[in-house]
Amino acid sequence: MKSDQVISVLGCGWLGLPLAQMLVSEGYVVKGSTTQESKLEEFKNKGIILSLIRCDPDVQGRNAADFFCADVLVVTLPFKRSFNDPSQYQKQIDSVIACVLKTGQIKFVIFTSSTSVYPSRCEDAREDAVFVPDSPRAKVLWQIERNLMNHPGFASTVVRFAGLFGPGREIGRFLAQKKDLRNPDHPVNLIHQDDAARVLFSVIERNIRGEIINACGDEHPTRKELYTKAALAKGLPSPEFSNVNDGNGKIVNNAKLKRLLPGWIFSRRLLDA
Repeated sequence: MKSDQVISVLGCGWLGLPLAQMLVSEGYVVKGSTTQESKLEEFKNKGIILSLIRCDPDVQGRNAADFFCADVLVVTLPFKRSFNDPSQYQKQIDSVIACVLKTGQIKFVIFTSSTSVYPSRCEDAREDAVFVPDSPRAKVLWQIERNLMNHPGFASTVVRFAGLFGPGREIGRFLAQKKDLRNPDHPVNLIHQDDAARVLFSVIERNIRGEIINACGDEHPTRKELYTKAALAKGLPSPEFSNVNDGNGKIVNNAKLKRLLPGWIFSRRLLDA
């Protein structure tokens, strides 16, 4: 039992909820946040202490102060595609950091970032690679990572997730029916929801602080191979690719994850998904 450890999960959605449930099952006291009041009873039945919190971009909502009274904060706040200005996400995270500092109780922050921070031409994407982000969204993520890793007020670990798939995000639906798609030979970098939640749980369980970690599966089939097979398996029209490849694409290296988590085995194979 970990009843002496309180974990707050900011954003109990597609990834945050399975993580919170995993933590509850292992005896942690778990506080979760949602923007939907309709979920209050559902979360209560799962053993999660729920707060209604929005970041617009400032943190606001019911029981927000209590939510930030914890030992560990996991930030799974989504970087919405709908943001016209990517800096909106930076402002949200800055507001979260301000709450952490105001409460003064949280000493460890885990931030869910993305392997999209690596440039598209970074063929061997390792955590220690020297690179310059090549898109506005990547630049924002990279700056947030730097701010967290260098912050004097608490320890941080950044988990850079590859593309996420699983319930509601089936691979076969990603590109089905689309036409004239570029980069058929580029390798795919994905991780299943179950494995993503297990990575975050393991970082908490092993108290892995001060690290940037790539979280990506072992398999890297080509875009054409994977998305064609997955679409057909769903009974959907397969995507159509052009013969144009912009460079060789990138492969996200997961060697550090396996070094920090000895014995790690991914639970899902891409071509079986």
